[in-house]
Amino acid sequence: MRKAGFTVFLAIVALGLFALNAQVLNAHKWGNWHWDKNTIGMYVWGSHQTQSKAAIKDWDSNTDLKLPLKSKHTDISVFGANSGATGWGGLASIKSYAFDWWHKWCWCKIKHAHAQYNSYYSTSSANVQGIQCQEVGHTFGLGHSNTNGCMAKSYYSPSSNYTNSHNWNDINAMY
Repeated sequence: MRKAGFTVFLAIVALGLFALNAQVLNAHKWGNWHWDKNTIGMYVWGSHQTQSKAAIKDWDSNTDLKLPLKSKHTDISVFGANSGATGWGGLASIKSYAFDWWHKWCWCKIKHAHAQYNSYYSTSSANVQGIQCQEVGHTFGLGHSNTNGCMAKSYYSPSSNYTNSHNWNDINAMY
């Protein structure tokens, strides 16, 4: 009887681990990009700081990530700047990365990233916040998704400006 109970216990543990891995695999990832921590310093500068801070607060308040604002260049720089007629309203870029030998075996561990709103294109404050929401989401390792929220902005749902529960679940599955 003890052996059968132990077998059932192992089956439940295995099923739980499978469910956790399935949730992580189903997250809308931006390639294999990820951080190796869940406290990520945020430096806000340039134009549209109010909207950038609101986007950060939305992620901070609704996910397992801790996103303290910093007064100097740190993990992620979030800013507005006029980059001219580039064709893009927002841009996320990985500026520094490292090899993740522990579990990904790739050059995909983020060390420093930028989330930029291109102020050349004039738009509403809500749109700026939505753009920054998406760009910040990319710097956490999220890709675009068709599940509304800012990760769908301009690709699947032009009116989605802020995060939603699907975005939060994707982040929480990754971190």
